[in-house]
Amino acid sequence: MARYRELSVRGTPIHLLQDGAGPALLFLHGAGGAGRWLDFQAGLAKELTVYFPSHPGHGGSPAAEWIDHISDLAFHYLDLLDELGLDRVHLAGASFGGWIAAELATMASHRFASLVLIDPVGIKVDGWIYPFLFGMDIPEVVATVFHNPMAALALAPPDQSVETLALQYRQGTAVARVAWNPYLYDPLLRRRLARITAPTLLCWGAHDRLAPLAPCGETWQKEIPGARLRVFADSGHLPHLEEPAAVAAAVLEFCRSREGAR
Repeated sequence: MARYRELSVRGTPIHLLQDGAGPALLFLHGAGGAGRWLDFQAGLAKELTVYFPSHPGHGGSPAAEWIDHISDLAFHYLDLLDELGLDRVHLAGASFGGWIAAELATMASHRFASLVLIDPVGIKVDGWIYPFLFGMDIPEVVATVFHNPMAALALAPPDQSVETLALQYRQGTAVARVAWNPYLYDPLLRRRLARITAPTLLCWGAHDRLAPLAPCGETWQKEIPGARLRVFADSGHLPHLEEPAAVAAAVLEFCRSREGAR
């Protein structure tokens, strides 16, 4: 069972789950993925010490009014690494969390032994406009994000209480503060991806409808020097939820190879 921690990062309170042993990995979740220790994280913790914080405004972490750009979240996580006393770690992020991870890697690649991006958003891709999730009802979101709709149950709210609805509103607001306009991308990020020197693995669902393999995954691979691309045949936008064992195995294999190269 993951250990629950409450920390203060330069005055910003956050909630963090931690488990495992071995080299450190920081995992950054997507929208709606806060505070849920699922099969994917448990798989990683077999060989790694996994640090899984909730973004400010997500899960149990209170909103932080000073965050109004994606780079604010990136600097927040550099501060978290300092708070945890972690000098060089493996970094992984999914979807919105992958966007944050990519921003982090352009700023401070020397802090990361490896970088794993799972179907990230965050860049403007020629010929593609991300579907507008904020305007969809729940069935539309599930159909857009998941290849197997049953996998969405992993992120389903526990109930429809006032507290749960308030949490969902707070999380949506926190994402919108940094991702509404422009929608789901940072105009400066794509040209900065060439700065990433950390060995990079891209994990992509073959059936992603939010950020499709072609053109999105292919563009990320082209822009990040030396990036490897692994495609998961039975997944949509969140392969770590639809094929957790396979994605965890791929991430562990990649991290293991980087540990051997140190």
